Amino acid sequence: MAGGGPRSAVVIGGSMAGLLATRVLSDHFDKVILVERDVRGEGPATRKGVPQGPHIHVLLDTGRRILDKYFPDLFEQLQVQGAQFIDSSGDLAWHHFGVWKLRRTSGIPGLLCTRPLLEWNVLRRVKARPNVEIREGCSIEGLLADTQGSGRVTGVKVKTPQGEESWEADLVVDASGRGSRMPQWLEAIGYSRPEEEQVIVDLSYTTCLHEPPPDFQREWKALFLYPNPPKAWRAGFISHVEGGRWLVTLNGYFGEHAPTEYAGFLEYARSLTRPDLYEYMKAATPIGPITQHKVKDCRWRHYEKLPRFPEGLAILGDAACAFNPLYGQGMSVAGLGAELLDTCLREQAERGGLAGLAQRFRERLPEAIRLPWLLGTGMDLLYPQAVGKRPFGLGLLHWYILRLMERTSTDAHVHREFYRILHLHAGLGAVLQPSVALPVLSHGVMSLLRPLEQLANTETRPPPLTPTLPSPIPVQKSTG
Repeated sequence: MAGGGPRSAVVIGGSMAGLLATRVLSDHFDKVILVERDVRGEGPATRKGVPQGPHIHVLLDTGRRILDKYFPDLFEQLQVQGAQFIDSSGDLAWHHFGVWKLRRTSGIPGLLCTRPLLEWNVLRRVKARPNVEIREGCSIEGLLADTQGSGRVTGVKVKTPQGEESWEADLVVDASGRGSRMPQWLEAIGYSRPEEEQVIVDLSYTTCLHEPPPDFQREWKALFLYPNPPKAWRAGFISHVEGGRWLVTLNGYFGEHAPTEYAGFLEYARSLTRPDLYEYMKAATPIGPITQHKVKDCRWRHYEKLPRFPEGLAILGDAACAFNPLYGQGMSVAGLGAELLDTCLREQAERGGLAGLAQRFRERLPEAIRLPWLLGTGMDLLYPQAVGKRPFGLGLLHWYILRLMERTSTDAHVHREFYRILHLHAGLGAVLQPSVALPVLSHGVMSLLRPLEQLANTETRPPPLTPTLPSPIPVQKSTG
C-alpha cells in the first residue's frame, strides 16, 4: 500500500470471517498475523472456537461467489474431497411456511459439505500466503492505543503460551465472532460501547450424522422442513455431505431443544409438522455422537452510530452482526464484509495511507448487513415469543411475506425472485415489483375465500426434476 514503510495488520479470530479478512489483507500489507485461540491439527475437525461447526451450514450463492473470487481453486478441490454442488432449487425438497416450494432449475449452485471441511480448505489456502503468519493458542486481551491523543489503535495486547506481549499493527481487524469483547476493549481506551439491536429466539441446533438407507432413491440431495410461523417453531434438515453421509439437524426455538439421546432425537423429528424427515431417519443408521449448540439471540452492534471511533480498527462478521443461523446468512455476510474491506483498502491506496479507512469501512458495512438482517429478524418476529423491537408496519410486511412464501409453491416467477433475494442477488424491490406483487396480492385475496390447500401444494413433496440427479453444476470462475 502507498504511504511509505512496511505495514502490518492483525486479525482477531480464525473462523471464516477471519480467514477471509486475512486473505484480503494479504493483498495490501507486508505482514498479516492471524490470531486464533484454538490450536488446530491437520485435517478437517470440529473445534471449541466454532461450536456450530458440527451442524448443518448453508452457503448462499453470494458467499460462494466471494470464496471463488479469493480462492479460485477451492471448489474444484472440495468436490475432489467429496463435497457436491447441486442446483439449490431443483435438488432441494423444501417445505416452508406450510407449503412445498417449486422444484425448478434455478442455475444457482448450492454447496453440500460439512463446515469443518470447508473451513480447513480455506485455512490451507490462507496459510500458503507468503506474508501471512498464523498464531494459534493465543488470545487477545485488549487494544493498544496512541497515548499522544491521535485517536488511533496501534496494536493489540496478546496472551501467548510464553506470556503477555504487545504487538504493534497499522490495522487491527476484529473477526472474533459472537463472543467479541470489542465493546469492553473500546471502553477501556476511552470510547463508548455501541448501541445493540437484538432479537431473542433461544434457538438450538442438535445434529447427528447418518448412513443413508441402502434403498434410498436419491429423489433429493437436501430435505428442508422449516416451521410454519407462528403456529410451529421446530425445524429439521437432511443434507448429503462428504463420505456419502447424511447430516441431520433438528432445530427448536424458545427452549424446545431436541434431546441428545437418539430415541428422543428421533421422537423430536416425528413432532415436526411434516412426517418426511422422520420417515427417512427411521430407515437410516445413526453414526457418531449427537451434538448440540444453542443460540440465544441475533445481535447487531451498531458501530457505525458511535460519535467517536478510532482509526486503525475494523470490525466484521459476527463480531459486528450475528445472525440467526437458521437462515444461513452468516458466512455470506462475512464474505461481503471482507470484500468491502478489500474495496476500501483499494480506495485508500489511491489516497495514500490509511487515514480515514476505519471511518469509511464502519459507515459502509451496514450496506452489507441491512437486507439479511431485515429478512432474518423479520421471520423471527413472526413469533409472539420472540423478544425484540417491532417497527411500525411490521404486521403488514408479515402478511405480504406469508402470502409471498405460499405463492412460491405454484408461481415460477415469484419463486425465482424470492431466490434472488434469498441469495442476496437483489434487494426487497425484487418482490415488490408489479410482476410479483400483483400475483401475491391476488393470492392474498383468494386466501380469504379458499383454504390454503386449494391454493398451494401443502402435502405432496415435489418429485425430482429428472429420474437421477444431475452431475455437479460447473462453477463460473471469477477473474478477481
